[in-house]
Amino acid sequence: MTLPLAEAAVEDLRHAHRELLGVVDSLSASDWERFVPYGEWTVKDLVAHAIGDMSPSGPGLIHAGVLTPEFIADTSKVFDVRTRNASIVEERRRYTREDLRQLLFDAHDAMIDATLRLDESHLPVLAYSVPMGPEYEIKVEDWLWHGYHDRQHADDIRRAVEVDWQPERLTFLPEIDAKLGLVQRYREGLLRAIYSAADDAWEEPATVGGWTYKQDLAHIASNDLRPQTRLRAILGEAGDEEMAAILRTDEWNQARVDERKGWSVRRLVDDLAANRHQTLKLLARLRPEHLSATISFASGDQVSLPDYVGHIGRHDAMHAGHLVPASRARRFAMKSQ
Repeated sequence: MTLPLAEAAVEDLRHAHRELLGVVDSLSASDWERFVPYGEWTVKDLVAHAIGDMSPSGPGLIHAGVLTPEFIADTSKVFDVRTRNASIVEERRRYTREDLRQLLFDAHDAMIDATLRLDESHLPVLAYSVPMGPEYEIKVEDWLWHGYHDRQHADDIRRAVEVDWQPERLTFLPEIDAKLGLVQRYREGLLRAIYSAADDAWEEPATVGGWTYKQDLAHIASNDLRPQTRLRAILGEAGDEEMAAILRTDEWNQARVDERKGWSVRRLVDDLAANRHQTLKLLARLRPEHLSATISFASGDQVSLPDYVGHIGRHDAMHAGHLVPASRARRFAMKSQ
């Protein structure tokens, strides 16, 4: 008998997929050629990515019997999906819009079929932990709830239609660039957590921090303003008053959250994306003479500039972990108990 959680995850995926298809069907021919903020893909490229590899994905691995806690832990340390994503997009650049639309329609069929064939014998595997970053962990059962990916990219397409964006090629010092791969990985994990959250969870008190989940998102969205101030100080563009303000951590955080009161989740995610891009632009301006700078925290601790870049990513992962209890998978589990 199909697991109720598998049926619920498939229903969520189908709903998210219909939403994405609707957004794609609303595009004009010129919209397909618009660039998606804040990267280098066009909308056409993004649709090619959203199709995925059309495999059974995580549920297929479960049926294949290859998942063990050791396999998951080892793979999570080195797995970087960006290379595979880039190769899929490149391969599909020759496809027409009509080709991609048809592939997108069929994209999840194999995954859905594999998910609906899961039964109680697979429950132990579904309970395995999947490390996603510092203080951020999900379970294999979360892999079944793949609707987050379609919701995320539906918003990306909406943003591309609304914002006139042209790609900017940013280059970084090797010491900075060495940290950015993990920073990007943690940012992708954060977006997974955001788009996995249930619509009716945002106004509820979060399990940590004293805010609602939506207030926590407002904090995450605005937090890049803090490293931007520090980076501008290193570049000689921020004064002592600005630096003193960000060291009054709780006061500064609450003020940024209060400024975003009443914002929609979509607007907060737009803010999140725009702020991270501004941080990257500042990082791209750093020169070798800046690498000797140290960053001071309110606690009195200090870190090197490259290590501080890694700290930016760890902050994303930590707050992604805070959002996990709001996820559709967790809320379904609570309701089914």
